Amino acid sequence: MIAISTDRLVLKKTNKSNKDKELLVSQIGDWDVAKWLSNVPHPYTEDDAKDWFKKIHQKELSLNIYLDSSLIGGIGLTQDKDEFYEFGYWLGRDYWGQGYATEAGKGLFHYAAQKLDSPKIKASYMKGNIASENVLRKLGFNKVGEGKTYCVSRKEEVDCIRLALLKPIGLNKDNVIEAADKFNKKEEIWVPN
Repeated sequence: MIAISTDRLVLKKTNKSNKDKELLVSQIGDWDVAKWLSNVPHPYTEDDAKDWFKKIHQKELSLNIYLDSSLIGGIGLTQDKDEFYEFGYWLGRDYWGQGYATEAGKGLFHYAAQKLDSPKIKASYMKGNIASENVLRKLGFNKVGEGKTYCVSRKEEVDCIRLALLKPIGLNKDNVIEAADKFNKKEEIWVPN
């Protein structure tokens, strides 16, 4: 089982404990978190948490973020049909602004660079989500286009910015153009939920 350790965090699968379920429901169920995630319902229930635990155990690189053995978020890379990996993450509001998302992303990308054969990675964020924009830029993503995605919690389509990772595990300039073309055709984004 994967366990990626960084300076302060551990990225791993959940053990499906009641504590993890309670933390998940309270943190991702917070409107200020849910409104920025495309596939997260609001209100978020224990049944939603059970479904999420099942989903992440089926995807190798869908992990939880732990700080001092407490679940504080989720992170992952999911391979799309276009052979790009889609990067997504979320953090509980109490953990925003402390560098955890950037640290977790660097840890996951370091692992992916060692384990995956030359991964091409894309991501997106909803317009107005300045914090996610900053995290993705710190991780080396560059804008490749704009589009729309459906947000389950808001029950509407929202504008989003689409990005591709140029560094550290490299898409070259030709691949960025290819990523933009493929990504602009995609209507949904993946966020671990």
